[in-house]
Amino acid sequence: MTREEAIKILSIIKLAYPNFYKNITKQEAEDTINLYQEMFQNEETKIVVIAVKCLISTFKFPPTIADIKDQIYKLQYPETDNIMELYNILKKAIGNSIYNAVEEFSKLPPVVQKFVGNPKQLREWAIDESFSDGVLRGQFIKQITVLRGRQKEDRQMLPEAQNMINKIIENSKVKFLNE
Repeated sequence: MTREEAIKILSIIKLAYPNFYKNITKQEAEDTINLYQEMFQNEETKIVVIAVKCLISTFKFPPTIADIKDQIYKLQYPETDNIMELYNILKKAIGNSIYNAVEEFSKLPPVVQKFVGNPKQLREWAIDESFSDGVLRGQFIKQITVLRGRQKEDRQMLPEAQNMINKIIENSKVKFLNE
């Protein structure tokens, strides 16, 4: 996001909440513009504008950066599938995975793929005679909520933070391999 785009977004917020910003100093305005530019640097301006407009239509006070990021996430990744719908998709994939595990795995929503891990797991569940639907359903319900939360956090993370995490992971892999 450019400086001009950050100013455009902040102008929308200022117009919606004029009393909140009437006594802002020039330095505070500059700091706010810089912060918005940094925090939304990887977002398309159009989606940020839409998120802000959605929020100002219902919020009595100006939305925070976190509010805007949450709204962007909701707009980009609507969670229309409830957990049981996702589980039913998984069950159907398991039922078709004796011979078509790779194809069935590729059809799964990303969060369900993360739960399953790989096509081989689908095939194993499909051929396992002792497979317990109830046990898998319980595990799925517990883990899918956690996976969704992690997925949301990953998508909202600043690139600098993600790069730091990747470096830490990479460094720990090297140490582990060298030990």
